[in-house]
Amino acid sequence: MASSSVKKKISILGNLHKSNWGRLGTVFETENNRYFYDTGTGKVFLCDVVESAILERLLTSSDLAGIIQLDFTDTELENALNTILALVEQEKILQAPSFQEFITPKKSELLGIISGGIEQVILELTEKCNLRCKYCIYQEENIGYRNFSKKDVDWETAKKALDYISQNVGESLALTFYGGEPLINFELMRQCIEYSKTIMSDVNISVSFTTNLTLVTDEIADYLSSLDKCSVLCSLDGPEKIQDYYRVTVDGSGSFSRAIKGLRRLVEAFQDKPNHSLGINSVVCPPYSLGKIDELNAFFKSLEWLPPEVNINCSYVDQGSIDWEQMGVVKQEIDFEEFYASEEVSDPLGVWAFATIDNDDGITGMARDISQTKLLRIHNRVITDEPLLGIHMNGCCIPGQRRLYVTTEGKFKVCERMSNSPYIGDIEHGIDIEAVYRSYFEEYSNKSIKHCSNCWAVRLCGICFAPCYQDNGLDENKKMATCYAEKAITKFYLQRYHQLIEDTPEKIQYFNELIIS
Repeated sequence: MASSSVKKKISILGNLHKSNWGRLGTVFETENNRYFYDTGTGKVFLCDVVESAILERLLTSSDLAGIIQLDFTDTELENALNTILALVEQEKILQAPSFQEFITPKKSELLGIISGGIEQVILELTEKCNLRCKYCIYQEENIGYRNFSKKDVDWETAKKALDYISQNVGESLALTFYGGEPLINFELMRQCIEYSKTIMSDVNISVSFTTNLTLVTDEIADYLSSLDKCSVLCSLDGPEKIQDYYRVTVDGSGSFSRAIKGLRRLVEAFQDKPNHSLGINSVVCPPYSLGKIDELNAFFKSLEWLPPEVNINCSYVDQGSIDWEQMGVVKQEIDFEEFYASEEVSDPLGVWAFATIDNDDGITGMARDISQTKLLRIHNRVITDEPLLGIHMNGCCIPGQRRLYVTTEGKFKVCERMSNSPYIGDIEHGIDIEAVYRSYFEEYSNKSIKHCSNCWAVRLCGICFAPCYQDNGLDENKKMATCYAEKAITKFYLQRYHQLIEDTPEKIQYFNELIIS
């Protein structure tokens, strides 16, 4: 039988909230310790076994009386409750308010925000591609995305888009090209770059694009190296047997040989160019294993001519409705909440990255590139003395301001990752403020706030519009599947960040030198 003192302290805790305890924080463990993350303040506290068990019960059950059934003595329970109540009083934990809406710009403010300076324009040069990667989203059977086509953007459309940008740009502009494979339309790319330099001569323009590397010639590499600032993201999935299995041409042949030649041309052309950079993105396909990722890492390390500063990132397949059987994978319907309960399943790349970081002298190479964005979000989280009163729309940008995607037909979308999603304007009429506000603020807020307001990870969440939308607007089922994954991965990175603090605190200094993107 619990003492009256223990019952009284439980009652005091119970008076803080009547429901939704799970939104107030989460308990997590490293190899040696237990911690509590508080949603309202962003603070993290070290817990002992009893404190952790009580907090876990608070956050997972509305029956606070169940604390009494925990397998601890009255004295242990009372001491732990005293500590928690002291933190409630002194550190203001467990007091995150119930959020009713997101912090968003008013409709009347949007025009000024967007016209004050578009930061990036992404021109879709073509819907053609010379490869047919088995996992590509732009395949006929992949519902929810456009298919490959023979469409190219014409010069008049591209010119009108650039003219519009020139009237709504700030001091700097990221001029980005997209496809298909953008180098199929390289001559138009060059024309757009030269025209942009003419009409925006006082703007700091940087050029970037993603390529499969197979069409890179000496002429193309030399031209790109002549630009003031250029970055190229290279799609390369790893050694020949992996690259040639997934990244095939229209006739089914492999692309490794040409891709490697293209990469070497860019490396040689960009050497001694401080304003030029290369990155590599490798798509890792299921079934996942640490051995597969080890093989990928070993391959990139074996390229002795590849500069060490080249960022090598790995990403997962965008599952969609692609033909998984042709990739040798049997795809089954799953319970997302149960599926993402395992960190090895929800983020096998992250598991590999941290195992590698633990064994290396520093945070370097592919392990660094895989892990740093999410670790940086933990490292740079907002920490306050009092609980913050509002929440932002997760990792969502202001459509049309941070970036603007222009299709081959001259229509505007939020970004290149949102193939099927509501338009936000066109080259003839500019950005449609009403459409931006209706589809990307009102609808997102109305459909998401009920979930986000009850989520402990809301302040660490990186979810943006991209994985959540279809042509007719936000798809709640897609959003919720993404949410389950985001929560699981966020908890995983909370654990690993604090494991780094415990084991090698000097490695944390690395993140002080980075800027979150």
